[in-house]
Amino acid sequence: MTHLLMSLAIVAGYALFVLVRPTGACRKCSGWGSRRGRRRKVSACGRCSATGKTFRPGARLVHRGAALAIRSIRERQEGGS
Repeated sequence: MTHLLMSLAIVAGYALFVLVRPTGACRKCSGWGSRRGRRRKVSACGRCSATGKTFRPGARLVHRGAALAIRSIRERQEGGS
C-alpha cells in the first residue's frame, strides 16, 4: 500500500513539475540549438528547430488535461449563472 502511495506522489510531483516547467534542454544539441556536422559544418538542430528547447516527456498530456479542466470549469460557471 505504501508503494502505491509513494508512486502516486511521485507521479503527481512530476505532473506539477511539468506543468510549471514544460520545456527542457534539447538532448540532441545539448541546448545550443546548433550541431556540428561531419565536415565541421555548423547547422541548425532538427529536433528543436534551433531553439535549444524541447518538451519534457508527458508535458503535452499534462497541459492538455489542465486546459480541459479549466475549460470545463468555465463552462460550468457560465451555465450556472
